[in-house]
Amino acid sequence: MNKVVAIIVFWCCSVLSFGQTNLVPNHKFEEYTLSCPGNNFSFIKNWFEGAGSVNFFHKCKTQPSWPFGSGIPANNCGNQSALSDSAYLGFALYSSIPQNGIKEYREYIEVKLYDSLKRNYTYCVEFYVSLADTADYAISSIGAYLSIDSISNDCISTCLLNYSAQIQNDSLNIITDKQNWVKISGSFVAKGGEQYLTIGNFYGDNFTERHLQKVSNNSVLGWSEAAYYYIDDVSVFACDSPAVSINDSSFVLISNVFSPNQDGVNDVWEVTANQVLQLSVQVFNRWGEEVYAFNSSALGGQQDTTLSMTYNPAWDGFTKSGLPVSDGTYFYVISYTLPNGETKVEKG
Repeated sequence: MNKVVAIIVFWCCSVLSFGQTNLVPNHKFEEYTLSCPGNNFSFIKNWFEGAGSVNFFHKCKTQPSWPFGSGIPANNCGNQSALSDSAYLGFALYSSIPQNGIKEYREYIEVKLYDSLKRNYTYCVEFYVSLADTADYAISSIGAYLSIDSISNDCISTCLLNYSAQIQNDSLNIITDKQNWVKISGSFVAKGGEQYLTIGNFYGDNFTERHLQKVSNNSVLGWSEAAYYYIDDVSVFACDSPAVSINDSSFVLISNVFSPNQDGVNDVWEVTANQVLQLSVQVFNRWGEEVYAFNSSALGGQQDTTLSMTYNPAWDGFTKSGLPVSDGTYFYVISYTLPNGETKVEKG
């Protein structure tokens, strides 16, 4: 197993449960208004177009050719399975030729978050893309912009949304993979009040064309001269607070470095509880599923609940069923009772 699992220490003040940690509604595009939707983006719940004409792909469609090519895995833009579940979106992020007379043609997807972002909190953003088979161009200019108000462009002369994206793929990382899903991720400190997420190419052609690659020579529907990508599984979640603070650190120490790759360094995530009456530890993935649990009351033998004890539970990065967890950010809830009988809860 070769992976890095990040467990980041922060105070969790939100009333949301761990199953609601992701602030992006319909983040896998699985909610729509028809039993078997077509490629019309308007069928998707919560999401809307910031510019251009975005396409919706779903596995219930079986016709791979245009204009009915909105299936999964086969569709008019190529062949690609969903990252998870049964749907994804497709959008053009660059075109080497004007589309309907529009220069700098772009397509953007946009959604209103469940909640606005808190000032000075650090938020992590993740999504996955894959280059369509019919695309002749691959680019690196793919990013995410968080804003207080929604943004849009009517595409009269250009479709470009000229904003400084907080999350931006590395300009040297041209995404050419047409077989696999490529993760784009990053973090930023919120100014406060941001509640809309927009994903697309926020660079003009001058910059984009300095960081692109010609990958094939197709001639399909005019989109061969474009960088057309599928997108799936979008997440925005708080991953750090303005100030790291752990109360009663003399009683409970929580490690915040965890890389279970069996190299002998930080292979386990540990909690050291010194002289406490009780200790409970739970670890959840970002979907709210419990992957690890420890409870001192479940230990064998008789325990004197008035006697202070030292505990040192450790998680090795495997689920309770013995399977390695995937790369990502995980969340913990730790409850412990101090010698004076006071119960404390740490979340991070």
